[in-house]
Amino acid sequence: MRLSEIFHIVYINMTQNKFRLLLTTLGIIVGTITIILVIAIGKGGELEAAKQFSNLSADTVYVNLDYGAVGQNRDVSTVQKLSVDIIEKIKEESSALQGLYLRANVFKEVQFKSTKLSSSLVGVTNGYAQISNIQFEQGADFSEYDFEDGERVAVIGSKLAEKLFGADEPVGNYLKIGDFRYKVIGLLKRSEDGLQGVDTDSSIFVPYAAMEKDKFLDKYTTTQAVGKAVSIQSVELAKKEIKSTLGYYMDDANLYSVSDAGTRIEAATASATTMKLLLVSVALIVFVVGGIGIMNVMFVTVKERTKEIGILKALGAKEKDILLQFLIEAFCIGAFSGIVGVALSFFAIALMRYTDIPVYPTLEGKMIASLFAVATSTIFGFYPAYKASMLMPVQALAEE
Repeated sequence: MRLSEIFHIVYINMTQNKFRLLLTTLGIIVGTITIILVIAIGKGGELEAAKQFSNLSADTVYVNLDYGAVGQNRDVSTVQKLSVDIIEKIKEESSALQGLYLRANVFKEVQFKSTKLSSSLVGVTNGYAQISNIQFEQGADFSEYDFEDGERVAVIGSKLAEKLFGADEPVGNYLKIGDFRYKVIGLLKRSEDGLQGVDTDSSIFVPYAAMEKDKFLDKYTTTQAVGKAVSIQSVELAKKEIKSTLGYYMDDANLYSVSDAGTRIEAATASATTMKLLLVSVALIVFVVGGIGIMNVMFVTVKERTKEIGILKALGAKEKDILLQFLIEAFCIGAFSGIVGVALSFFAIALMRYTDIPVYPTLEGKMIASLFAVATSTIFGFYPAYKASMLMPVQALAEE
């Protein structure tokens, strides 16, 4: 048989029962959408992890309260907090650090004129902008005097400035934070980057001493230290020196973890990759289920078209012609399912953007999903096609 004749027979058979074709392709369509989504979620997770640490270089180290070490049976408020004095001791005793700052993050209501918002308020000590690579669009950073005396001054992120001030200039204006007025002295450049759990574009930075003075810090507020090693080679030494100083000046030093940005970036990326692999595994299971559905339908199709197969063989069709016919039919089902699945994935990804789950669709994901759709339907369609090709003409024609 000529290839054009085989394709013509396949076309007739596929269009004769559109409802069966739809049910047959449903599992593969769902599998295609699923695999595109899980790859997009995995990629989004990887990019989100990288984004959270994009302001930090590999020589950045930080000290965090280890909630796992604290445990569920202990109140966080009873844990000794990192303080300015402890930070100064670490800087004095360390030979591997070029800088270290203390940070605390709380949420407060801020107001400008009639506009009120709940915002992330970040108290920082001297050196935060240099260590975390924070850039200014307008105005200036805090002075030594601001840090030491806890002046009520603020540096604001660009997104928050747009929401609060609108057309007004933020620099030089006053914000009401809690019961106090803070003067905005600096506007940060938009970075679209995270800073270890803090969105710099949507936060207000104030001197740590001002937060203490105005009692914005309660007993449940945790503090964090962020530092920069002299070089990448000095990171491990800096971590050891920090642990040593913490052990000497803190009773709860064992409840604090000291890590570096490079390690956390690798861990976060690895975690996102692992999640992607798990989700892909789920998608593959969906494909297998869809493939089994195709196999079942193909067996039924072979049974229904036994006489047709007998007639084709009686007219001179060879075993390879029958095999090729059913394989092409299975291939076309997979290709159709892949195309429909890719088309529907655009709507699925659009809906995902309304959730908090980061998604980043890629051409690679669509291509992989399409290949899996075609491969699954073809592989699962092979055995029914082989069975059809092996039917004897006499037996096929005698089949009722």
